[in-house]
Parts: sequence; structure tokens; C-alpha cells
Amino acid sequence: MMLEELLHEIKGLEEKELESYKKLLKKLKDPEYADLRNFLLKLTIDETLHKHISEALEKAYQEVKELVREYTPEEEAELGTAVLFPGVPTIILPREVNAIGTKIPTDEILEEYFGEFPGEPVVGELMEEIKEKLGEYIKNKEALIMNYEKLSEKAKHPVLKGIAKDIKNNKEQHKKMLEKLLEHYKS
Repeated sequence: MMLEELLHEIKGLEEKELESYKKLLKKLKDPEYADLRNFLLKLTIDETLHKHISEALEKAYQEVKELVREYTPEEEAELGTAVLFPGVPTIILPREVNAIGTKIPTDEILEEYFGEFPGEPVVGELMEEIKEKLGEYIKNKEALIMNYEKLSEKAKHPVLKGIAKDIKNNKEQHKKMLEKLLEHYKS
């Protein structure tokens, strides 16, 4: 099953499960069902989070596909056989490298990549603007990292806590990449 189909199936199942919980909750109004109602309400709250996360994943995947189509030459991107590093669209690795729960790209791969990237710095009329933008992006990443860290500390729900931590890790990688790139262009 392709990733796109899997995301769609997950979203459908999450929606179905949520509606089923809500229907049963409506029937559990009498006091004798209080314990069951409270338990089911907890599951319904979790399912609401899962439903919205699955919707966001499906929507994000569609948008990523469009970005790849729009900004990557056909000969460089084969969605069926490769994955692009987030933030570094010129690197294509075999799909099996993209394991869930791992840092993609790994810090070692980043070091290797930026050790050679991209040869001599580009010199052109946009260079000053590019360096300025890279500096702004780094500052924005710092604020986002701090906020996702706070969210991961304050979030009570384990799903939200985990997502916040994962996004923070991804933002830290983006910051590293941007810093290396800016350093490269300043040399």
C-alpha cells in the first residue's frame, strides 16, 4: 500500500472511530454509566486528537508532493523510489533510509553533506538578500525550538508531547543546516 493510500485509510478509520465513540457517549447519560462515560470520554478526546493529526498528515503529504513537482526537475526526483531530505531538496536517498522515529537526515550525513556543499559559494545579485534571509530563518528557528520545547514540557497528552519533541528535533536540524549554509556563503 502506498503512503498516500495508507494516510487516507488511517484518516477514514480515525473519523469512523470518533463518530462511534460520540454515538455511544450520547446514550450514556444516566448516573449508573458515569465510570464508563468518563472512560469513553477520555478515548474520545484521544481520538479527536488522532483524527486531526491524521487529517493534517494527509494534507501535508499532498502539499509536499505538489512542492516536489513544482520545484524539482523530473530527472532529480522520483517519488516512487526515493525520499527527499526535508530542507535539503538536492539530496535523494533510498526510501529505506527514512525510518520513522529516526533523525532524517542524521547529524553524520549532514556533516558529510555540508562538508562538500555546494562547492564554491554562489556569487550573484541575490547573495546579500540570501544571506540576510538565512540569518532571519535561523532566528525564527531558535524561537520555534524554544516554543516547541515549552509545548513538550507543558503538554499533558503523550501524543502532543511526542509530536512537539519530534518537531523540535526537526527544527534543530533545520537550524544546523541553515547555519552551515550561512557559514558556507559567508566564506
